[in-house]
Amino acid sequence: MTETAFCFKIAGDEVVGIIHTPDRPTTDTGLLIIVGGPQYRIGAHRQYVHLARHCAAAGIPVMRFDYRGIGDSTGHYPGFQQVTPDIHAAIDEFLNRCPAIRTVAVWGLCEGASACLLGTQEHQAVSRLILVNPWVRSDSGEARAYVKHYYLARLKQPQFWNKLFSGKLDLGQAIRGFLSNLVRMFRPAPPLSGTPLQKPKTSATEKTTEDFSARMCEGLARFSGRVLLIQSERDLVAREFDDLIRRSPSWRTLFKTRKIDRVDIAETDHTFSSEKWRQAAAETTSRWILSE
Repeated sequence: MTETAFCFKIAGDEVVGIIHTPDRPTTDTGLLIIVGGPQYRIGAHRQYVHLARHCAAAGIPVMRFDYRGIGDSTGHYPGFQQVTPDIHAAIDEFLNRCPAIRTVAVWGLCEGASACLLGTQEHQAVSRLILVNPWVRSDSGEARAYVKHYYLARLKQPQFWNKLFSGKLDLGQAIRGFLSNLVRMFRPAPPLSGTPLQKPKTSATEKTTEDFSARMCEGLARFSGRVLLIQSERDLVAREFDDLIRRSPSWRTLFKTRKIDRVDIAETDHTFSSEKWRQAAAETTSRWILSE
């Protein structure tokens, strides 16, 4: 495997990328790893380095890069809802530097998964999307995830009861937090999107922040390639996305009417912070890309 670092231009700014070239390629699909939130190309716990090297060892060409304004790149970070030009430029650079690649799979965690559905999928070279713990955060959705998944799990933990009976738990604060989440959970929220196949009336950049989950649904509906959803078992972000799929007619219909592969990785947290969990995510990714 050869690792090549380089710089390329996005709208006049200079950004940093790295391509991992396998010694013996086994596919003409390249893997582009995009980051979630204001992170750079290495990722939490060096996760993206591990993922890239694992997939390259399996024969898959891989590229990582920094958005504008992130890491060693110049410019201003536009936010995860506005990174489509950066991702499309990275795909073009990947294809230019690796001419044997015919299609690209895009891997995104958290806000990176959201960005996959907010314009990334419209690049004609994108054939696969790997969505990992997609970020669909809303105030009521976060509260619902806490009430349904956090508090019940806490009641099952011996550490909780030990803390309670030893007097180390601020019971009043815990009750106030629970009641606050109940109020947020039932607070009226903007209506969820209608039919999934409706086209947005304005461009992605003209849409508001509040409706980005609806735009994600529309983006997934328009995408005709393969999709893999990877969910962490111990992650409230993943549970909030599952809740959205159950509650939203648009998301629910979409997941019933099109093929979406899904893998749940047991015990793991949001960023796969142990070697065992990073390996599970990497093996899931490489196996899925190499399967037809």
